[in-house]
Amino acid sequence: MSRTLTFLCLVFFASGSSLWADSFSSLNNKGNKLYKEGKYDEALKLYRDAQIEKPESPALFFNLGNVMHQQEKYEDALEQYSGALDIDDPASQANVYYNLGNTFYRSGKFVEAIQAYEKCLEINPDDEDAKYNLELVRKKMKEALDQEMQRQQQQEQQKEQQQQQKQEQDQEQKEEQKQEQMQAGEQPEEQKQEQEKAKPEKKEGMTKEDAERILDAIKDDEKELQKEQKRFKEAGGKGGGKDW
Repeated sequence: MSRTLTFLCLVFFASGSSLWADSFSSLNNKGNKLYKEGKYDEALKLYRDAQIEKPESPALFFNLGNVMHQQEKYEDALEQYSGALDIDDPASQANVYYNLGNTFYRSGKFVEAIQAYEKCLEINPDDEDAKYNLELVRKKMKEALDQEMQRQQQQEQQKEQQQQQKQEQDQEQKEEQKQEQMQAGEQPEEQKQEQEKAKPEKKEGMTKEDAERILDAIKDDEKELQKEQKRFKEAGGKGGGKDW
């Protein structure tokens, strides 16, 4: 990111015990000094000691979040920064959102990082680092989306290739089976299926029309027979036969 995390120095006004204020301020300022030296564990201890005296201090939440960010404890850092959002000073609140954006980015939460940087810029539109980081995260987010789309396309292509390979394997198996059947003198299954399709369909039973045609033919035959019998009788009655 374009700038390191910031930390807050505490300013106290005359109220209550000055000794308590000095102790609290001293612990925080010593913690800030150790933080700048990269001694994060020691700084954390002093911030925790100061927090005992003032557990709801937004400034301490902020500084604790910075230490945890540097220790790569990003979820803990986000929790601490959330407690610092109640800080009254607008410039400090902008810094809280800025550091939240950095931590969200390190956590891989690009959407939340964008929202945090936008909040920072709403308070401080002139923050060039926040503008730079906002564009950086947007670019990273686009790259991540492009990579995801590319991964999905590759999966679809692999699926199509697997389906095509399976179809080719099935076709090869059919061809091999056909060759084996021909070598064994058997009729290939495909030819059997084609011949079965080519066979005329057998009619089951006799239709009404067929029965009527048969009855009509029988009636015509009976009429012809009766005519023949009548002609035969008429010929016999005239004595046309020979004597023996």
